[in-house]
Amino acid sequence: MTGDVFAERVALYLRVSTEDQDLAGQERELRAYAESWAWAVTAVFAEKTSASGKIERVAWEALQKEACLPATRRRFDRVLVWSLDRWSRDPSFVRAIGSIENLETLGIHWHSYRDPELDSGEDFSFSVTRQVLRALKPVISAFESRRRSERTRVAMQEIKSGRRRTRSGRPPGRQPRVTEGKKASILRFRDQGLTWPQVAARVGLPAGTCASVYSLSLRGLWKPRSFTKVAPAEKGSPD
Repeated sequence: MTGDVFAERVALYLRVSTEDQDLAGQERELRAYAESWAWAVTAVFAEKTSASGKIERVAWEALQKEACLPATRRRFDRVLVWSLDRWSRDPSFVRAIGSIENLETLGIHWHSYRDPELDSGEDFSFSVTRQVLRALKPVISAFESRRRSERTRVAMQEIKSGRRRTRSGRPPGRQPRVTEGKKASILRFRDQGLTWPQVAARVGLPAGTCASVYSLSLRGLWKPRSFTKVAPAEKGSPD
């Protein structure tokens, strides 16, 4: 059927967000879906790109560029994707739908394997389903939350693997204020007879924190942890 010269021409758009995901599975399913509708797959736009927005979507841009050509010059009249969140990385549901409607103004039908309720009408008629979804805040919120979660997850994986730096340049997560090195310095300076304000000035920590670390260490109770807040008692300077 797909070899018929009168078959509808469809372009596949494939995207996965991480290098350990496979495009072949998406393409296999979409080709089978196109065949069930007797559509001829005449173009495939595929890319592996980060959901964090740090990598340009070359294949997506190429599809958009060809879509703007006259119908006689482009290779497709329909676009088939796996799902809306594979098509658009925009966290806004409304803007994601807007990118579909932009294609429709060019005379191109948009179809989703996983979200067929969002498909273009054959005559590009007004989509009641899309308008309902626009009005359903929980649905939109869930979509946007999923996108944010995906972006955060991928960004953290990239940071942990060393492929990306945090904005501050420091390792991710809350860093302990009292390191083993600072603890040793606190013990040494205090045993040398320095006052707590003097110890604090040398190690760069509040005097109360230094006193707490010293006391816990002597009792064998100190463990590496984050001292993120200054307790009220630290406002004083024990000596």
